[in-house]
Amino acid sequence: MKKRVLTGEENRKNAAPEKNKKYIEILKKMVDCKTVFTRDFENQAEYDRFYKTIEECFPEIAKRAERLTFGSGCFVYVIKGKNAKKNIMLMSHHDVVEGDDKWTTDPFCAVEKDGALWGRGTIDTKTPLFAELQACEELLEEGYDFEGINLYIGSSDNEEVCGDGMVLATEYFKEQGIRFEAVLDEGGAVTTGMIPGVKNKSAMVAVHEKSRHLYRCRAELNTSGHGGLNPSDDSAILRLSGFMNEVNKAKIYKGVFQPEVRATFESHAPYMAFPLNVLFKNLTLFSPLIKKIMLGIPQTKAMLSTSISFTTFFAGSKEDPQMRAKDAECTMFLRCVREDDLLNGLEKIKAIAKKYDVEIEQLERDYCQPSSFESRPFRVLEEVMYTNFPDVIVAPFLLTAGTDARRFTDIADSILRFAPIDLDSKQFASIHGADEHIKTLNVGQCVCFYKDFIRKI
Repeated sequence: MKKRVLTGEENRKNAAPEKNKKYIEILKKMVDCKTVFTRDFENQAEYDRFYKTIEECFPEIAKRAERLTFGSGCFVYVIKGKNAKKNIMLMSHHDVVEGDDKWTTDPFCAVEKDGALWGRGTIDTKTPLFAELQACEELLEEGYDFEGINLYIGSSDNEEVCGDGMVLATEYFKEQGIRFEAVLDEGGAVTTGMIPGVKNKSAMVAVHEKSRHLYRCRAELNTSGHGGLNPSDDSAILRLSGFMNEVNKAKIYKGVFQPEVRATFESHAPYMAFPLNVLFKNLTLFSPLIKKIMLGIPQTKAMLSTSISFTTFFAGSKEDPQMRAKDAECTMFLRCVREDDLLNGLEKIKAIAKKYDVEIEQLERDYCQPSSFESRPFRVLEEVMYTNFPDVIVAPFLLTAGTDARRFTDIADSILRFAPIDLDSKQFASIHGADEHIKTLNVGQCVCFYKDFIRKI
């Protein structure tokens, strides 16, 4: 891959200072709302305050867009364009995780200091949501007619708890026969140091995310009668434990360089120092060596291989601990990059289960199809990034976490996971941690990015 000439941070497109000041004031109001989702809706008043803030701060959207609501608070704004032939979805959830006593500021009272805005959600993900809404608001004010597209801006209220917001939304879109040419959600960002040997900033655009498959594994006691007469070598607990132990030791999933993972490293190879540049420019030749190294590191192993974890175990009774358990069960959680790889390995797992007389039943399948990084939406995003952040390397990658975007796998041609947030190591560590913050200058950059993306897509 050809090396681009990186031009330096001073050439980034920024919003005018007076605009950025206005942006920060609106974002503060959004961050101040404690939109932490709970099953008993104890923060409903904070959610209501958040929705009122959205309506007041984006009056053109409130006046001219159709607002759809799903479940307890997931919303989607729809702006119908002139001669619209395609649908585009911008997404960012508005629920956040709780704060704790490790914060040096109040997580739900946004504070501007040291050139940054501090508060829960400034990264994950109220800033992207603000920027999407603000970009649309400004385009409406400017008389932009959204030629050729229907623009959707969606935000779920319970993404952090794997809630039903976007599940219900996608069910509605399926019923209405609505299909999206592109979906752009959170997931990737502008980072430094994520790729070994690369000093430049990288815009990591996730084109895929690992899926979730949950299984119940169950063993039953084969004998009956008085507990004292049952043979000790036939135990549901022992058989299930033996099954789990053998599966863990079997190394069923070996790891594969899927296209998006390979592209991550090939995109960065020209910027790596020797000898890494030689290794990753010739990935096919050196893949056995690189794979062996990566499989030994938990973070990189997750990029190559289906993972297996046993998450719960149930057996016996606390009320009568002397009574032998008649059955035992555990849950097995598999996360895969490709489903065919998972299913091939599952046959081996079932063969082990048969040895221990363990039954396996699927409880949940949550698979998302990968998107092409050769697609037009990816190329548009790449072009917009080079305009707004010319000093970065744009690269596809695999997200090992999860997003709401996976819900659209059956009704979207291209799903991209990226927000133009410029993260240093401290900011990255603050996601779901203490002292979450975003650089104030970056807020305006986010608005510029989304305006350009809407115009070009």
